[in-house]
Amino acid sequence: MHFDALIIGQGMAGTLLSHELLRNGKSVLVLDHKNKNNTSLVASAVLNPLVGKHWTIAKDAAALIPSAVATYQQLNQLLNIDVLQQKSILVFHPNEGAARDFEKQINTGNPYTQIAKNSAAHNWHTDWSIGEVSPVYTIDAAILLTQWRNYLQTKQSFCAEIFDMEQLQWTQHKIQYKEYTADKIVFCEGANGRQNPFFPNLPFTQNRGDALLLSIPSLSDKHIYHKDFRLVPHRDGLFWCGSNYTWQYINLKPDVNWRKDTESALKNWLDLAFETVDHWVAERPTTEGQKLLLLQHKEHKNMYFFNGMGTRGFSAGPTWAKAMNDLLYPI
Repeated sequence: MHFDALIIGQGMAGTLLSHELLRNGKSVLVLDHKNKNNTSLVASAVLNPLVGKHWTIAKDAAALIPSAVATYQQLNQLLNIDVLQQKSILVFHPNEGAARDFEKQINTGNPYTQIAKNSAAHNWHTDWSIGEVSPVYTIDAAILLTQWRNYLQTKQSFCAEIFDMEQLQWTQHKIQYKEYTADKIVFCEGANGRQNPFFPNLPFTQNRGDALLLSIPSLSDKHIYHKDFRLVPHRDGLFWCGSNYTWQYINLKPDVNWRKDTESALKNWLDLAFETVDHWVAERPTTEGQKLLLLQHKEHKNMYFFNGMGTRGFSAGPTWAKAMNDLLYPI
């Protein structure tokens, strides 16, 4: 039961890295357990070339987005699924200043921005023009993670259990975990990485986010709808709605007040009936300045850390997974 790499965690970081390693001929064992608070499962999972309130082009978007699309297309074909969908974002401006900021992007030649057609205002309450960002893509993270786990199981490359750090033994040349051995270990633990004893004092910032799953059967799933929060097509007439950032909290119970405020705001924005189907909560593995943590241990050279992909993890994750592969196995 020997593997080239032992990967702890199967969120998007662990999924993309294990895919990259297998694609390059390496053997892997991924350890994870089912967790309804998995951040990757409750994220909106949008590939967006623009960032911030001013809708400027993200750094390296011209390289990151095509690389991400190509990776998810590979996974679609390998797993016989269809988790990559092209959309556009309809931007409902909250005030005149925001509308002008968006129009500046159009006037300065931002190729992803335009004014939406008049028909876009149908079913919505808005006082300003509606912007449109295209193309963007959505990823069905729940299906992707589930089907990738199933695929790993067929390869005998997945172990469904909570990782027990006390069972880990290591030398400079071998990693031992229970009956498994590996040449290297990579920690992709998400928010749990804050407690990793081999990589202490990393610049994590503790925060949690809530998201709603809404049934809006009369709303078109061709677009993502953005105002103070986002509505992202999920599947089967459902929409992901959120999310918030909470920095001070004592548990991961749903924030009832946030849900009520969000539902009230949506009623004032959308002229269609909707129903809340579910309320998700997760801790985010965020870092100060949204720094990517792609690390090799200073003393234990066969220990690595891959985390902190942040809000752009679905867009930049495939490129970062390739960089992690290069760190593990330099040419």
